[in-house]
Amino acid sequence: MRVVCLVPSWTETLLEAGVRVVGRTRYCVHPADRVSDIPVVGGTKDVNWEKVAALGPDLVVFDREENTRAMADSCPYPWVATDVTSVQAMPAALEQLAQALDCKALWHMAERYRHVLARTLACANEDLPLLPDAGASEPAVLGSERPWVYLIWRKPWMTVGRDTFIHSLFAHLGYPLLTPGERYPEVTQDWLAHHQPVLLCASEPYPYAGKLTRVRQELQLDAVLVDGEPLCWYGIRSLRFLESLPD
Repeated sequence: MRVVCLVPSWTETLLEAGVRVVGRTRYCVHPADRVSDIPVVGGTKDVNWEKVAALGPDLVVFDREENTRAMADSCPYPWVATDVTSVQAMPAALEQLAQALDCKALWHMAERYRHVLARTLACANEDLPLLPDAGASEPAVLGSERPWVYLIWRKPWMTVGRDTFIHSLFAHLGYPLLTPGERYPEVTQDWLAHHQPVLLCASEPYPYAGKLTRVRQELQLDAVLVDGEPLCWYGIRSLRFLESLPD
């Protein structure tokens, strides 16, 4: 089956499962050695159906958060759309794709995910995917009594809400993140000053790497740099991260 995948996390996962992915978005960058030969047909919020037509797909893969409803409505090919808003939803999402693609490897991944979610993971602060940054606070700040705020954007400052994959993953690991609301709320500097959290500045979608000195100066708060990919790329990348953690 020839598949065009417009979801970066799923592109990596489908390739790992042996699915024939013939089209991708410009943000589908993993695995680098394999996606380089797959044509780009747009982004996660836009798609060029003429480019897709040249690839002759049997199925297009969407996700309700990553892509827009207009993209699905305009799709001239059979399509499937997942709805991943929590780590607990992963087995069902993988099974949905496994059924649509008749792919045994995806069924196996769903079982692996179900197994790891049933485990009681002993995630210590040092197990988190921290990245080195000259402007970062010492990792020991994570052991303080202060709450954590996971920042995904700068000016406006934005964090992750309670109904997101990232928030659910941290909660599953025993680290409830501080958030003022649902989805991806903006937070003010006054709100941050009031709560005095430790900032977990993600490597994506905003590239916080190399900018933590400025962030700490602006907000007068401790901040560390975290690798966003194993925390928000659901599918095989987050699965491998969870499987790497001890019981």
